[in-house]
Amino acid sequence: MKLFSKSEQMPKPYRKGLAPFILAMLAVPVLWFIIFYVAVNFNSIIMAFKVIDGIGDDGRIKYIWGLDNFQRFFHEYKVAEYGIRVAFVNTIKYFSLNFFLIIPLTYFVSYFMYKKIFGYKFFRVLFYSPSIISGTAMVIIYKNIIGGYGPIYELVELFGGQLPALLTSHATATPTILVYCVWVGFGVNIVLYQGAMGRIPEDVIEAGKIDGISWWRELLNVVTPMVWPTISTTLVFALTGLFNSSGPILLFGTGGNFSTSTINYYIYQQVHDLAVYNYPAAIGVFFTVVSLPIVFGFRWLVNKIDPEVEY
Repeated sequence: MKLFSKSEQMPKPYRKGLAPFILAMLAVPVLWFIIFYVAVNFNSIIMAFKVIDGIGDDGRIKYIWGLDNFQRFFHEYKVAEYGIRVAFVNTIKYFSLNFFLIIPLTYFVSYFMYKKIFGYKFFRVLFYSPSIISGTAMVIIYKNIIGGYGPIYELVELFGGQLPALLTSHATATPTILVYCVWVGFGVNIVLYQGAMGRIPEDVIEAGKIDGISWWRELLNVVTPMVWPTISTTLVFALTGLFNSSGPILLFGTGGNFSTSTINYYIYQQVHDLAVYNYPAAIGVFFTVVSLPIVFGFRWLVNKIDPEVEY
């Protein structure tokens, strides 16, 4: 019996227009990808190796090729007065907070909500709501909570203390924003983890209960191996933002002052405020080159330890 493909089963008038239709549908996203990703990133790489060498007779900016932008980056990193070192340290803080604290906490919270603890529906809405509320609104709420005459201020004053201006101090500005990141950082991963846990066969959980395992062993020895693909995916995605981790500095309006700048915000300032392009391009290229082997190495590692569980 002769088998026909789906295109051969279609009427001839529709079959003739199938290829042009597919090409037309693909043309826009492919063109968009080429212009706004390939061309932009290629141009950024080129700019990283170009240095302004004055103005030519025709009035155009003259460039020379070299590694001066990278040399400037290493020099400024060594000198404490420049902001790039502070930006790097803060970026690592935001990444570490997400990777080592927020993701594990989100996983534990997801497990207890999966076990349907008392009020789990309320907590699900509570933890996910910051993800669906405007970031600007959340920052305003948070600033009112910690600001003058807010609940925290009143509580500290009740015990005879005085709350300092948290966002205008070098010692407290970044920790204050880090606390905000914990507050709003649970949403999306909770949905992912609960979705993965919800697919675990009930027979497996019941077998563990019959064997009398504790909730801790159930979490580590039963649930975690079965949802490991989801965990590893979120960890790899988090690691891709190793040098892109950036707190909501723009929303908090610190302008990078009080030691709150991050690499992303530092690059933004160079481009937006100073109209400098080649130097921040070099910074981006450098951190991209450094992060690539780290990300691929970590991805190989999590795939290596992936438990062979099928269900």
